[in-house]
Amino acid sequence: KMLGEINPKQAEACTKIMRRTNDLLGMVNSILYATSLETNEVKADFHEVNLNNLFAEFKSTYDTTLVNQLVLTWDCPPDLPILRTDGPKLKQVLENLINNAVKFTDKGSVTIAAKISGEQTHTNGQKSVEFIVADTGIGISKEKLPMIFDKFRQVDSSETRLYGGVGLGLYIVKKFTELLGGTVKVESEPGKGSTFTVRIPLKKYQTQRDNQ
Repeated sequence: KMLGEINPKQAEACTKIMRRTNDLLGMVNSILYATSLETNEVKADFHEVNLNNLFAEFKSTYDTTLVNQLVLTWDCPPDLPILRTDGPKLKQVLENLINNAVKFTDKGSVTIAAKISGEQTHTNGQKSVEFIVADTGIGISKEKLPMIFDKFRQVDSSETRLYGGVGLGLYIVKKFTELLGGTVKVESEPGKGSTFTVRIPLKKYQTQRDNQ
């Protein structure tokens, strides 16, 4: 208001500039993360994370910055547990997945969900928190799914070049998820969209810090 009122077109332009600036910052951060991962400098710092607060922050951010024809659906129960994990790394994992879903979905929907899963994250029978990011975007062909988590790998340069990026987002998702003791998987079909599922163990690290 110090600079006066702005009209809707100016507001939309400002939002686009902010998103582009955030994209560039994300690219720089991704390169720094990847470099640190390669030199084994990245460690996990486990502490209590309030998932309800985390998703409230996500919802506030994304619901106010989207400018395309996307519909964002948040399917997160209000009684999510306190999770002992590395909050910033979990946030980065989910941000990368949400950003990818938004980037590769020109119109349609992106659904972000969280729930307690009884499915084993490993072989110890532990329950996990399951995070799901599903979109109705361009999708990924079956033969290219095994390589999407590779460093500097984009699904198909002839298509994804239009969307920007340096091919590090999913690489970081996989590496950070592994640092948190979890797993990530993807299901996708060209023209119908993709679904990424991250599972983080619910109790695995409750006492680990005390034993270190």
